[in-house]
Amino acid sequence: MKLAAVIVSRKDSVRIQYKSRKKIKDQSLVERKISQLKKVKSLDEIYLGTNDLSLRKLSTKYKIKFIKRKNKYCDEKKTTANEMIRNMLKYVDADVILWAHPTNPFINHEIYEKAISLFKKYSKKFDSLFSATIIKNHFWSHKKKPINHKPFSKKHVVASKLPAIFAQNGGIFIRLKKDMIKDGRFVGNKPYIFTVNEIEGWDLDHPWQLEVARTLVQFKYAK
Repeated sequence: MKLAAVIVSRKDSVRIQYKSRKKIKDQSLVERKISQLKKVKSLDEIYLGTNDLSLRKLSTKYKIKFIKRKNKYCDEKKTTANEMIRNMLKYVDADVILWAHPTNPFINHEIYEKAISLFKKYSKKFDSLFSATIIKNHFWSHKKKPINHKPFSKKHVVASKLPAIFAQNGGIFIRLKKDMIKDGRFVGNKPYIFTVNEIEGWDLDHPWQLEVARTLVQFKYAK
């Protein structure tokens, strides 16, 4: 089965302006992600889909496929995530899709290889795979109800002993292309939860998170 990685980017990001062009060390987030994926031996092809034509030069430099996305499919106000997924996959020639976001800068080729291996190994039991970070804390719902603990019991349970909650971090999604196109979702009904630590799963949504990422690299907590 042919396996392709998909990276999407848009010219005008909302929370961090021109987010995909922001740099960690000497590489933009998009180039960093491409260079990580180029080291993944299991991949047959890499696709970069964007409405930012200035990124086309990266496709030439790294010898990957460049897809010019219509502005409509890069605007959350004009289209849904499901429509965006379906539209992008029209241009991808593969059986299995690994969706990789540039905003997870510390998911490297070794982590991708491990995720791909697990997806193949358990493909008969699970229909998809997504990366998540394990969080152990005292959680409450929006209705101010405890989720995973009993705050009024006689014995207080420390956070490290509580049942884990898995936070989807957006770093890795693997699924059959035909299934992803059918419902426009990253995740199937029976997903394998692939856990990574907090640094590996670090997801950039706000400017301060980008600064933290740079600091992690500066002090060698991450590469």
